[in-house]
Amino acid sequence: MTRILNCIVIAVSSLSFAGCGNGGQREADRSGTPEVQQMLYAEQITIDELPEALCRLKEGQLAFGFFGICSSPVTCIYFMHEDGRFYIDYEAIGSDQLPYIDKIRRYAAEQGYRVVNTTYGNTPIDFDNPAQAPVLSLRIDADIDSIAKVGKQLMHTVFHNTDTTTYDIVP
Repeated sequence: MTRILNCIVIAVSSLSFAGCGNGGQREADRSGTPEVQQMLYAEQITIDELPEALCRLKEGQLAFGFFGICSSPVTCIYFMHEDGRFYIDYEAIGSDQLPYIDKIRRYAAEQGYRVVNTTYGNTPIDFDNPAQAPVLSLRIDADIDSIAKVGKQLMHTVFHNTDTTTYDIVP
């Protein structure tokens, strides 16, 4: 029995020294690329910097026709740009976001904003009903300054963020 265990230990040790048939050199080392890939970080802004991000969106300087500002996974609103006008969407992908759909709906009613219920077709993470994650779209059809003010007010009123809250810009 001891002889068998010794053979297993020797075999495992040999394999660990030999590697995977690449001469003990990792694929990243052989190709000349760094072993650790460069980490990509989201751009960060405060709410007062939102108009500049909206200008870049309007000028087509972002990868998509929209972007989101997120201070947490729950607190994420998307700014959409269509036909020269802006509006705001909120998607509830997780069950912890569902209560905010109602809060945003109440906020929009108080402000007199038109609301459209829609979806992006995404599957919810941790709830089954509805089958697709709901999206509440505030169809404000505003210019840059107006939509920035609405975004700021929404983040303050519904999500209780402050002027110093840092937001990641996400696609």
